[in-house]
Amino acid sequence: MPWNSLMDKMMRELHAQGKSIEEIKEVLRRAPIHPSIVPAVKTAYALGCDLRIVSDANMFFIETIVDHLGIKNCFSEINTNPGYVDKQGRLRIPPFVDFHLCPHGCSRCPPNMCKVY
Repeated sequence: MPWNSLMDKMMRELHAQGKSIEEIKEVLRRAPIHPSIVPAVKTAYALGCDLRIVSDANMFFIETIVDHLGIKNCFSEINTNPGYVDKQGRLRIPPFVDFHLCPHGCSRCPPNMCKVY
């Protein structure tokens, strides 16, 4: 099972257990980050580097963490899987490209990592 499909399933289970979006955000905010990461990102940004995130995670997780760390503005682009809260208040984590609808034709990466489309 691809990572994002597994995470979507896990978020469905958390929602069924009554966990809120705010509780999920709080756990993400407590994720350990190496102490050199934030200063390194801020220094690279201050020096004019074009910083981008390319990840197999999801937008909800990444934005929650970089907002919390105060470095979201340092990144010009975030290429990752979608992550959004649906009408029922459940966090959804679909793939960037649904390969059941659109076959993966990229020779540079595996389907779960492709952000070309």
